[in-house]
Amino acid sequence: ANSAQDSASKPVMDVYLVPIGTDKFECYYEAPEETDDDTEAPPSGFFGRLRARFNEQLKEAERARHERVVDEPDSFLGRWQKRTLRWIAERIAEQRLLWHLRKATAATLHVPDDLDGAEGVMRAAMKREADFHRIRLFVHVVGLLLAIPVALVPGPNVLGYLFTFTVVGHYLAWRGAVNALRVTAWTIHPNPPLGDLRRAFALDAATRHRVIHDVARRLHLPRMGRFVEQMTAPSA
Repeated sequence: ANSAQDSASKPVMDVYLVPIGTDKFECYYEAPEETDDDTEAPPSGFFGRLRARFNEQLKEAERARHERVVDEPDSFLGRWQKRTLRWIAERIAEQRLLWHLRKATAATLHVPDDLDGAEGVMRAAMKREADFHRIRLFVHVVGLLLAIPVALVPGPNVLGYLFTFTVVGHYLAWRGAVNALRVTAWTIHPNPPLGDLRRAFALDAATRHRVIHDVARRLHLPRMGRFVEQMTAPSA
């Protein structure tokens, strides 16, 4: 009975199948940053210390993302660490959806109102994410094992920062994608603003830019406009 009450009390996630082209889509989720801390008690031992260090890195990287850097650190190691933190902050934004999905028992998938087969599109995307993060997890575990001498030592050890984040980050993202496929109960909700966004990709660049940010405002997703424009920007 208690587990049923706990499940019922959890808020349903709102996930958006955002068009990044006429027939290209990305799953998107926007959560208040203060809810991103992992509240589960970490396991004891090496992995527990890894998770604790990971949570510290999340907070430090989020602080670095909001700071205006006037002066770069003088030392090469200090500059490298600052750049690593900025890189981590960008990866936090990219993986936030999957990290939250690992605990989701129910979610609403908001989709363009003119799109058929939206759940299949989402499930194919989650399968790709699960495969990608599983493979990356194995690769980065090897890197972490090679960096163990510095990974858990306090101080500006950049290899420790990098591999601690990537191993735990890929693990949590893989768990989220698998949970989305196997456990989460999805409700499909046709969303007219997302339909407007999809149709905007047939328009000129200036009009498309205006529609992207108008849709983000209508959906109360302040970071979605930047996300869409980053995803659609031509590669250098």
